[in-house]
Amino acid sequence: MKNSHWGSALVNGIGLISNLMALYAANFVYENPYATGFGGHFQYLTILGLTTATLACAVKLIRFFIPGAMEVCYEVLTNIATPMEGLISLLYWSMVFLEPTLLIPEDMPPIPVVVDCALHLYPALFLWIDFLVFNIDFKRSPRHVAVIYGFAMFYLAWSWLCQTQNGHWPYPFLDKLTPVPRAGFYLFCGTLCWIIYEAGMSK
Repeated sequence: MKNSHWGSALVNGIGLISNLMALYAANFVYENPYATGFGGHFQYLTILGLTTATLACAVKLIRFFIPGAMEVCYEVLTNIATPMEGLISLLYWSMVFLEPTLLIPEDMPPIPVVVDCALHLYPALFLWIDFLVFNIDFKRSPRHVAVIYGFAMFYLAWSWLCQTQNGHWPYPFLDKLTPVPRAGFYLFCGTLCWIIYEAGMSK
């Protein structure tokens, strides 16, 4: 078996463990009273991205032992998770650096650094290391771009549904936007995710 396959398996194995620990911490270690409403933790893009990344790592490990297995799941999960985790890390750290209350309500305690990195940094690192270093056979497809924009529209609809039930948007800055700029932000995120995807294709 090629060394690249073993390297990919190692990265995805570590990534899977890290992601599972992050999901555990988000649910049982760090207390977030805003996650008790409709949608729970899954109203947050961070948790949706982390869950998708976890599934992607798991499928990659399955394919290490059973080559060619779960082809459709692999393609969909990988091409959502990899650019989306890049987007999450880019947006999160830049916005937290500028003003943490854009994303974290003022009445919430700060997220411990270890948990913060496990949620908003490590998933992107593991996915992109695997993609840029070990995934040499990947080919660009317009379907991937359609999936990216489709997920952006799904999250707009999903977060709107959560807002109608909870009385607030998942992130504080979204409450301050009117409908048109808010929809524009989701479109911007989808486009930025596509740009990240295209940048990765040029490796």
